[in-house]
Amino acid sequence: MPAPIAICPVLAGPTAAGKTSLIVALAKRHPIEVISLDSRQIHKGLRIGTAQPTEEEQAACRHHLIDFVPPTEPYSAARFRADFISAWTDIRARAHIPILVGGAGLYLSAVEKGLFEMPGLDPATTAQVREQLSGLPTEELRARLRASDPASWTRIHPSDRYRTQRALEICLATGRTMTEQMQAHDRSPDPALGLAFPLVWVTRDRAELHARIAARTRAMLAAGWMEETAALLAKHGPHARGLRAIGYRELVARLQGELGEEELAPRITAATRQYAKRQETWFRPLPKAAEGRPDAPAITAALESLLTAAAAT
Repeated sequence: MPAPIAICPVLAGPTAAGKTSLIVALAKRHPIEVISLDSRQIHKGLRIGTAQPTEEEQAACRHHLIDFVPPTEPYSAARFRADFISAWTDIRARAHIPILVGGAGLYLSAVEKGLFEMPGLDPATTAQVREQLSGLPTEELRARLRASDPASWTRIHPSDRYRTQRALEICLATGRTMTEQMQAHDRSPDPALGLAFPLVWVTRDRAELHARIAARTRAMLAAGWMEETAALLAKHGPHARGLRAIGYRELVARLQGELGEEELAPRITAATRQYAKRQETWFRPLPKAAEGRPDAPAITAALESLLTAAAAT
């Protein structure tokens, strides 16, 4: 009889849905350690604005892949995959249970399906193309992508500038569309460490989620988010990658006099709502072991079952 496939449970949901409190409760019953599935919490010093776990929360449950990348450094899905493998191996060596928690769909795809290596992509040519495209407004990038690669234009969310520009870069740098490249070089899934990644998705109805986002924005500002950003700005300058994150870019604009005080919280709240919507769009088609509110009994039951199964493999 074949051995059971090892699993790494995934707890995902849009920002402000309530994942952290659920993890703290589970940590009282299981020897879990979190591997953060968050593309913003990786940066050093961005503690308030990315809702990095507090000292109390980390004391209740150890967290990995947070607060470790300088805000001036780039970070990729490929690097996340390597860091995930290292963290998972470390946690299992101590007989604890790793669980992925967050909302970065691209990072989950990297560990679950592997990475697509784009052939014929010369770094120097790509850098030149990227420089040419970086100053264009998103609307123009979208129009160019629609003309050159309609399939990618349909697949990529209208507000996702990064993937829109990336698809254009590939087309211009290689002479072939991303869609053609992916079809010609399709590959079977290559999960990290041969793991399965059963997904539990938590969310709330839209009105409640929006209210939580607005309340959290106000709380972060009251907790010193402006001061945190001012210190990062003075140390790293306005072009640091970490300061492009939602909220930080609005705070930088406020600190530089480009945004009025009365506009600040509403602008951050609106951007965060849009981000939550993109997260829901990414995860919607994925198969799920369970989905619902974080306080739903079915969610707790599914996580308890998955954690027990993970401990046994």
